Amino acid sequence: MTKRIIAVLLCLLTIVGCMAGCATYDENEDKGQCLTMYLTQDLYDLDPMYAYNNESAINVVSLLFDTLFKLDENGKVVNSLASGYSVKEDANANEYKMYINIKDTCWSDGTQISADDVVYAWKRVLDPESSSAAAPLLYDIKNARDVKAGDRSIDDLGIYAEGTQLLSIEFEGKIDYSQFLLNLTSVALAPLRENITGKGDEWAKKAVTMVCSGPFKLGRTTISETKSGVMYDHTGFLEEVRTKDANGKETVKGVICTETRSFPEYTQTSFTLERNAYYYRDREKDSIKKTVTPYKIIVDCSMTDEEIKSAYESGRLFYIGDIPVSLRNDFASEAEVRDSMSTNLISLNQNAQITNKKTGKTETLFANKEVRQALSAAIDREAIVKSVVFAKVATGLVPEGVFETSSAKKTFRDGCSETYKYLTYNVDEAKSLLSTAGINPSDYAFTITCAAYDEVHTMIAEAVCEAWKSLGFDVTLKKRGAIRNQDYYKYTDSTPTDICDDLYQLDLKKGDYETIIYDVTATSVDSFSVLAPFAKGFSGQASVFEEASLEEDVGDTETEKFPGTTHSSGYNSDEYNQLISDIFAQKTIKNRKDNLYAAEKLLMEDMPVIPILFNQYATVSSKEIKNVKSEYAYLNSFSKLKVSDSVYKSYAYDTRDYLEANYEELTNRNISSISSYKGKEYSRFSTETHVYSFAYDYIRALENPTTKSSSK
Repeated sequence: MTKRIIAVLLCLLTIVGCMAGCATYDENEDKGQCLTMYLTQDLYDLDPMYAYNNESAINVVSLLFDTLFKLDENGKVVNSLASGYSVKEDANANEYKMYINIKDTCWSDGTQISADDVVYAWKRVLDPESSSAAAPLLYDIKNARDVKAGDRSIDDLGIYAEGTQLLSIEFEGKIDYSQFLLNLTSVALAPLRENITGKGDEWAKKAVTMVCSGPFKLGRTTISETKSGVMYDHTGFLEEVRTKDANGKETVKGVICTETRSFPEYTQTSFTLERNAYYYRDREKDSIKKTVTPYKIIVDCSMTDEEIKSAYESGRLFYIGDIPVSLRNDFASEAEVRDSMSTNLISLNQNAQITNKKTGKTETLFANKEVRQALSAAIDREAIVKSVVFAKVATGLVPEGVFETSSAKKTFRDGCSETYKYLTYNVDEAKSLLSTAGINPSDYAFTITCAAYDEVHTMIAEAVCEAWKSLGFDVTLKKRGAIRNQDYYKYTDSTPTDICDDLYQLDLKKGDYETIIYDVTATSVDSFSVLAPFAKGFSGQASVFEEASLEEDVGDTETEKFPGTTHSSGYNSDEYNQLISDIFAQKTIKNRKDNLYAAEKLLMEDMPVIPILFNQYATVSSKEIKNVKSEYAYLNSFSKLKVSDSVYKSYAYDTRDYLEANYEELTNRNISSISSYKGKEYSRFSTETHVYSFAYDYIRALENPTTKSSSK
């Protein structure tokens, strides 16, 4: 009971604190509504380049970063940051160019969005030292593949800013320009600011280090230690080291930690999305609500499932965008369900050294195709989908909703007539495959890595773990969560402690796993974007790396090339590589489809990854909420969201009544510092997450609009 009251109080205090600010924006206009939602579970990094490994993350990132073009609810490409484009061709000179005009709008800090921001973002994706599955979306650009392979300088890439608002793109040859525009709807290709993003990997983890181009910007985020007692091992971080010379002068630098250390588990407790006041708006002339109606969207990640349900049913929570598993049957009839263009799968690391307990030697167990096929056939996908509720059995790799070629009129799954043998549940077949391969499962022990904070992934991984145990393998679940940041940040000369390191995502990026569960979210609605990353040269993986010295401030580094840019699983098939190369070379998009289906068929025979299910979005919305706009590729746009004024006003009074009714309970539990309480005039409530409000002042402001709030 106490925990429920505390969670509800935090939610209510946040609401009223925001509304108090709304009442005091200026003399003429308040800031707008502050709406409580449950959008998703923990999100620790909102970098668009890495958002596609989690189907929940991409929905939040799409609210923060705008793209040159986007898909409307029917899957049609429409202008967004781009006001238009033109094409110039000279076949004799083999020159094929596109010019894109960028609208006059600003980042969330008031800086104009420019063509240079697009150039920087695309070069970042194609940088040979970075890894991004979105890289093949840009391979039509002149020299793009060579740049990604490390064979040309990044400055040789055929994209240029011709003035502030004009982007010039030069292609290798004649292409399907409509298909290229389709690729540009990907959030992974959203413009980014070099002076923000270029400062380090931590830039997209908190409000003060990031700027946004979408309708919202990141507001306050809060983290806390879970008190679960769970510890996670971590190494390779940039440790802050302070030394003094003989004269007592202190020097600070980051040194790579080569030891493995243990750190307590942390979690995200809340985050806020705030209106981007510069989003397609003239601040001198336009209403504050012209393009974005709500002032803030408040997400409390700390609530239990029961608290989420109670808050929604009582009207304190307007929207649930990621329904907890335990509530899915309760909300099944009410939920709006749609496909999410995302496949949940398990990747098998073919380079992982798995110890044979009988011989004591290590083997690349997952390099054996029959083992991969057997592990897939042993999974009862129907049973897993029944438990997840909002999902479909994976019938291939390419998820639902992805186009067959270039139109939403026919999806890839609609056109696929294949039934893949190893996606069918058949334990006898699995055992036969292992026997044929000469594998005795009891000789091998390995792990499935999963995100500790993702209950759906954990539940699926547990089911798969049991399925593989039934074959005789010794399989354990390796849960990896978040810890408080340990990396030194040279730009502030400190180690930020208000952000987290997501160890699961770090393991996934580095390929530091034996098997791992994650979501492959289509970086584009083109099926090629899902299939291409499994081919050498199209994976988007880093092709060169710098072997940095241990001391971060020392500039001497040695650059080496990787032997090949294969998929992170280590899969490398000459036949598949050629198939993807042929598809890419075919610039008449409608003529690609047969080879696209052949590519998926080959993958589902070789099984470098094991598709489990197709994810679905399932949301519930209060009847009081209006203007939830659908988009084809992402969950929803909330830029015009609102509730009726009468419903909104009742929040303040409900909060007052709640605080008065539970005052003794709240103060006895020492969850807030209340210096005084005189009738209805209660002073500042300060919780351990620094949420505060003046409920009485806000109520008074509602009753008398000329009265200013005293909140600060």
